[in-house]
Amino acid sequence: METLSVEAQFSEYPTAAISDALDEKGINGVIAGVSAQRYGQGRIVGRAMPVRFTEKSADPDAWRFGGGVGKPLEQVLKTMSSGQVVIMDLGGTKTASAWGGLASKLAQKRGVCGTIMWGTCRDVEEIRECGYPVWATGVCPRRSRNEFTFGSINETIVIGEAKIAPGDIIVADESGVVCVPQEMTEDILNLLQSISHQETILEDQVLRGEVQNWDEL
Repeated sequence: METLSVEAQFSEYPTAAISDALDEKGINGVIAGVSAQRYGQGRIVGRAMPVRFTEKSADPDAWRFGGGVGKPLEQVLKTMSSGQVVIMDLGGTKTASAWGGLASKLAQKRGVCGTIMWGTCRDVEEIRECGYPVWATGVCPRRSRNEFTFGSINETIVIGEAKIAPGDIIVADESGVVCVPQEMTEDILNLLQSISHQETILEDQVLRGEVQNWDEL
């Protein structure tokens, strides 16, 4: 019997269950404050490609005429690959967007699983039309290259309490986004099996009106 990949195994669990398993290990892996940019977006699972842009006004190395792709984002689009989830840290900004429709279409063509923006996105109509999964703090039409420049790719970033390293497992659904450290995937999957079994028993008892002892589940 063929063994499922780690990504396929995590795809069976919602982010809430994964967060519960991480909590049992004392880890807050939730990237709080971001939400799916379309209804019915579904669940994605992939390997983290962390990106950080830094605040810098009018940096000539970031500037490019008009719309399209700014020079900092160009480096991201050239680096990303199939099976990855792009996670971009722009400090949670609400006033500038580094990701939009063109980037989404390029990522989709490259086989990237989705993009998580600790900051806003733009061109949300295009993103929804092409069906590429994006999570963001919101939307803003203003381009980011006026206020941000390139910082790093494939280096560990920290968003809130969540630490995201290259290759970590990222799971995102309409409830939110969680990061599982790659060195803990086996432990977390084992916990998820136990938690899932516990909740199946509890749900059955609740539906039958027969909950007896919450602590024994």
